[in-house]
Amino acid sequence: MTLHTRMLEVAKELDSKLGEPLARWMSGPRRALPRVTRDALLVRLWGLGNLAMLAPFMAAARRPGGPRLRLLTLAENRPFVEAHFPHVELLAVPEPHAPGFLPAVCRVARSVRRDPPDVIVDLEQFLKLPLVLLRLACPTPIVGLDTARQQRAPLLDRALGDDPTRHTADTFAELCHAAGLRSDIVQTDAPAGHSTRAPVGGLTVSRGALRAARRRAPPGKGPIVVVHPGSGDHAPGRRWPASRFGRAAAILAARFEARVVVTGSAAEQGLVDAVLAAAGPRRAVGCAGELGPAEWAALLSLADLLLTNDTGPVHVADALGTPTVALFGPNTPLRYGPRTAGSVALYADLPCSPCLDPSTLKRTACRTFACIDRLTVDDVIAACRRALPRTSCAAPLPCRTS
Repeated sequence: MTLHTRMLEVAKELDSKLGEPLARWMSGPRRALPRVTRDALLVRLWGLGNLAMLAPFMAAARRPGGPRLRLLTLAENRPFVEAHFPHVELLAVPEPHAPGFLPAVCRVARSVRRDPPDVIVDLEQFLKLPLVLLRLACPTPIVGLDTARQQRAPLLDRALGDDPTRHTADTFAELCHAAGLRSDIVQTDAPAGHSTRAPVGGLTVSRGALRAARRRAPPGKGPIVVVHPGSGDHAPGRRWPASRFGRAAAILAARFEARVVVTGSAAEQGLVDAVLAAAGPRRAVGCAGELGPAEWAALLSLADLLLTNDTGPVHVADALGTPTVALFGPNTPLRYGPRTAGSVALYADLPCSPCLDPSTLKRTACRTFACIDRLTVDDVIAACRRALPRTSCAAPLPCRTS
């Protein structure tokens, strides 16, 4: 466990210990939601993937006469938000263990008190202290999740149940609809044989970003496959081994003439290098930390396939309509699986899975993660064959491995 991960766990523990008694103390009469929502504050701190799942609603802010939307999120998400949601007003704070966290929180509280929105949509699943702050700052009604065992309901004016079998994008949509927000994206039924809907939509890329992304793809006529082997610091058990990603990349290049690009953040340079080494000479190119959020999304939009772990790029690819093969271990694809038609979620579905859940603060005591280790290179290549264009996918998704 890295220092960063330990600090996240400490922050979650403090939120739990302090948030529950404060929630009981602050419980009171429910405040009425507005009849018409013209100004909303969305709260989602961690996760680019979560923001990508909100893209259909945040896209509504850019239409003439659309609602005013503000977003409270972490400062590390600023480049992504500014690249894809320029019409959304950003209220950014650093992570809780950063030195500037408390001053930033005070600035947000003053901003909301001076200019309260019509409604607050809290999209967190277990955090309580942000809700406490917002209730103290202004009288605005709050819509949020009453997650099992998390004692969040006393802080909410409209509490919705968190169904562990429902996709998080659907949960977010229900919260936004309850707050009076609507999406500009029309969902359509997927082709027969698929359990997903396609495309999710909501993200667009510029011509300049597309030109920059095209220069990253190796020359040739084969399909472009983006391999993203990272998963962030949280719950490293979600990460399939780099050596297997490398072997899969080599097979895709040899068998399908795929043009493979291995992506990652600057901090994941070593991971990307390990994948390239396992793939072998000239089987793939790497670009760790070299793409801004606009160019990275453009590369995904050009790709014929994304191969990755259970991580944020899955949902960015969904918002762009790119098919994905996503590898799941301690999380369940019922909540976080790819939804673009043709995508495949590989999931071992062991008796102990899933062990990451909002009701337990997404903490697990597991250190072996046999669930992600159960997925083989053969499993992944078979899934890629199904997901790549001009291939058929007759079985319903997600598929489970033996």
